[in-house]
Amino acid sequence: MKLSFNAANALPATSGLRFDQAFPGLDIKRSLNPLKMLARPMRNRLGLRGPAHALLADSHGVWAWAPGDCYAAATRHASVREWMRGQSGCDLRLWVSGDLMHSLDDACMLPPGDETTLRSHARQQFMARHGDAAADWPLATWQNTASLGVVALSGVDLDVLGKQADQFDVRIRSVAPWWHHAFLEARQCVPALTRAAFASVVVVEGRHAVWIETTQGVMSRVSRDVLAEPNVAALNALIATKDIAGATTVVLGQGLVDGGSGASVDAHVLGRLDSDQPPQWLRPSTQFQVH
Repeated sequence: MKLSFNAANALPATSGLRFDQAFPGLDIKRSLNPLKMLARPMRNRLGLRGPAHALLADSHGVWAWAPGDCYAAATRHASVREWMRGQSGCDLRLWVSGDLMHSLDDACMLPPGDETTLRSHARQQFMARHGDAAADWPLATWQNTASLGVVALSGVDLDVLGKQADQFDVRIRSVAPWWHHAFLEARQCVPALTRAAFASVVVVEGRHAVWIETTQGVMSRVSRDVLAEPNVAALNALIATKDIAGATTVVLGQGLVDGGSGASVDAHVLGRLDSDQPPQWLRPSTQFQVH
């Protein structure tokens, strides 16, 4: 399976699905501080930058995990910019919630072919559905033996984010879909997902759910759904609308008010679903080679 991001070359699946790979801060026009410009590369060469942090952004703010303490709960912040204020000199890997993205539900509308053709056609489809605003949305694409697909990042302005990161001397290493991280974790927890002819992984974040279908263990279709209410009954109602015919269906995530350990979900559930933040076992890695 090959995944690629924006205009970058395709990368192996183990590198993850990302919207971007770098924010070249020197390209941003601003009032320059010579001492800061000299100090930054020196810190980089000497390895004196702060450790990498992991953030998950949604439509209401961000969850942040500090490096080092694998048992610490995530902290809540109003925005990525607010979090950056106190984290000068560190590296950041940003994951993005499904409620900040759009997908093309009908993968059959995407033409097989090279990366440029795929992106151009997907861009046209997004603009037809969402207007001119979609012209500038960053895209993340994948192609494999089962399918090809595209998701668009609509809720985060990467240009503004890059300028804010430069202002606070924060180096953004990647911006990636949260559902893809959760999907990879589900595959590790449920080996049947890698062997099944057809299967589904549902990543729940309150009322928002990302439904990932797999064929022979690889992603074949990704769609977004909105639950009527953030509860188990609404999730079961969504599952009932899907043509899964007994196929393995795995659910994970958070934000369902009655999604505790005794919840009766019509699928295989990984952990609890009632936390207000991502469960600790889903804490994302900040290592490039993992996600």
